[in-house]
Amino acid sequence: MSQLYPFTDPVQAERQPPLRIVSGDGIRVTDDTGRTYVDAVSALWCASLGFSPERLTRAMTRQMTRLAYYHSFMGRTPEIAERLAARLVGKLPGGLSHVFFGTSGSEAVETAVKLVRFYQNARGKADKKRIIARTGAYHGSGQVSAALTGMAYCHKGFDVPLEAVLRTGRPHYLLDAEPGETEIAFSRRRARELDALIRAEGADTIGAFIGEPAMGAGGVILPPEGYWAEVQEVLARHDILLIADEIITGFGRTGEWFACETYGIAPDMMTMAKQLTAAVFPMSAVAMTREVRDTIATLAHGYETLGHGVTYGGHPVGAAVALECLDIYDEMDLPAHVKALGARLSAALPAIAALPGVIDARAVGLLAGVEFAADGPMGKGFARRVGKQADARGVFFRIIGDVLAIAPPYVATGDEIDAIMAVMADSIRAVAAEQGPAPAGG
Repeated sequence: MSQLYPFTDPVQAERQPPLRIVSGDGIRVTDDTGRTYVDAVSALWCASLGFSPERLTRAMTRQMTRLAYYHSFMGRTPEIAERLAARLVGKLPGGLSHVFFGTSGSEAVETAVKLVRFYQNARGKADKKRIIARTGAYHGSGQVSAALTGMAYCHKGFDVPLEAVLRTGRPHYLLDAEPGETEIAFSRRRARELDALIRAEGADTIGAFIGEPAMGAGGVILPPEGYWAEVQEVLARHDILLIADEIITGFGRTGEWFACETYGIAPDMMTMAKQLTAAVFPMSAVAMTREVRDTIATLAHGYETLGHGVTYGGHPVGAAVALECLDIYDEMDLPAHVKALGARLSAALPAIAALPGVIDARAVGLLAGVEFAADGPMGKGFARRVGKQADARGVFFRIIGDVLAIAPPYVATGDEIDAIMAVMADSIRAVAAEQGPAPAGG
């Protein structure tokens, strides 16, 4: 095999080559044998407008024939990147007023951390640099972004700078709450733990906290009642910036333009990518408040430059695609559209939650997870076996440990959502039947 595949066992890939996808149409992709599958997770949570969006192809073609590339370095920038920045700021929640462009989610997180350090230096707080991240978080696979990610497989063998990261608990009420603990009580306990961590390590050594408003690759963990209000109160008390990682949730996934709106989060910085261009062009952005931007700008002015950037940041073709995506999202009335499809998806969850081996079925907007008992009567690896059954039925779900994730493209129809959920239920029943009778609901 000529390719070294990401997040894949290289030796296993030699023995069993990956499925080769050759074309896509709407929410479906086709492999090199001609078999078609529904991708119920928008590939990597990102193909919001499906796998062959004609309008985005046309937007790319128009821009390619006008200005196929230009940079934003040293006093020049593509005009279309300026238009995109203004359009984004008009959509962003709270006081986010400026954006810095890049090419990937991992890169956006790396940029955000660099800017935190620069910002703290500009404030004269040279030691206030470490970042708090959560167990089970996913923030990318660069150097610092992989260290922020709370998954060991992103750390082993890579010598990522874990010393720059402090770890606090995930907001998984289902598995991590104490007996009899309410959601509010659990949220307050997590906040107390965060506060204790900050006091023990020293607030003057901590520059920022990073968190996904709703966790994706960590198992579709939706924050319990009161969680974000409690966390934000702690961070404000200790003068610690909040970075909202909206790379998965941004642009409608939770039923609002941004999940910060869904959960009442007022971040100092925000990372975004994936659905910014519906995944058809590599583009990302870091948004920041005016206070953060102006503080950075003052120090950069003293140095006569902001010494950070990437060759393809603010790429004119990516900007054209992003602007067309925003047009499409506006035309579909994105929040209302996602809420309507999400209600269709959620309607199937109670019946799924009652199936053997299932301990929870949860959703917000078009982001859902079905969680299975890790050591229940259905045995270990139940989620993986259900995922394989679904593959055989022509539907891809994302297998995350004991969770199957669902995040379909926004172009799915109501009937397609019903069909996806029917395959989920049928696959669970098929694996349960192989195991023999077991109590409903786990």
